Amino acid sequence: MAPSSTSPPPTPQSGFEPEDNLWKVTSIPGKGKGVVALLDIQPGTLVISEKPLITTDVITSYETVDKDIARYLKTQPKTTQRAFLSLHNNFPGEGSPLSNIVRSNGYPLGPGSEVGGVFKDLSRVNHSCRPNCVHSWNAKLEQETVYAVRKIKEGEELTTSYHAGGPSSTRKEILKKAFRFDCTCDWCSAPENELKASDARLIRAQNLDSSIGDSKIVRFSPGKVLKNCKSLMGIYEQEGIKDDRLSRLYFDIFQICNMHGDKARASIWADRYCKEKVLSAGEESTDRAEMLPFIEKPEQHDSFGSTKDWASDLKSIPCDLESAEFEKWLWRENV
Repeated sequence: MAPSSTSPPPTPQSGFEPEDNLWKVTSIPGKGKGVVALLDIQPGTLVISEKPLITTDVITSYETVDKDIARYLKTQPKTTQRAFLSLHNNFPGEGSPLSNIVRSNGYPLGPGSEVGGVFKDLSRVNHSCRPNCVHSWNAKLEQETVYAVRKIKEGEELTTSYHAGGPSSTRKEILKKAFRFDCTCDWCSAPENELKASDARLIRAQNLDSSIGDSKIVRFSPGKVLKNCKSLMGIYEQEGIKDDRLSRLYFDIFQICNMHGDKARASIWADRYCKEKVLSAGEESTDRAEMLPFIEKPEQHDSFGSTKDWASDLKSIPCDLESAEFEKWLWRENV
């Protein structure tokens, strides 16, 4: 398969026309086909942006899945039919090849969406538990976009994650059950002592994340929750996590500060959330667009003002602090 006609330069961009020749589809030992970088790719680069070959909303009922898929494909050009039928089937011998191709290669069209899509290029991108790319559905463009979130070297495989994380045993169980393969990514193949230490951190991360989501603790012990947020961010940094868990943590911290009337810090976290979304989903990201107004007016968000315990305004954001001191202020360490 030829390189995609959809991929941008090694800096975050607002356009959705990725540069040619950033990558190619090729054989990957032990994985079948995969996508490999043809040159160094910088974080924030749009590497794929494409419409689905087919979406699951063509399926009218569980009993007619294969007929519905076949009927739809017959209406499409031969190139679309060949692209779909050439994709990998992770479930040979377990039902119809058509429905199995959808099961093996489908991506949800947005968080929580019941509709999935199968893609000519994106569906060739293999999994890693520590991916170098993040995918997201752009409803405005009706395209799935894939952005590099870490530096990718020439010859390195482009990867996304097929799950939401967790310790290695959980990740492997999910992947085996859902996709029928044993994960051998760099993270899962780390030396036993490193993997054990990583698993311990990730289990702690899950516990911290649960406490951050506890509305009662957030309401009555916000200082404790903010410390938990900083500990969780430290784990993400140590583990090299750069997927949507990071932007979600920024959003959680924004809401904690905002709930207690701290408009100054809420504004900073809203800004960091938006910048992270530019790197992983582009300037046209819907999530970014929805969050942008709250940088200037955090009080307009629904989370604002349950208490005035941390009350502040934007004028109180310090402008004369060194980076380390600013971070101490941001985390309320000197309060």
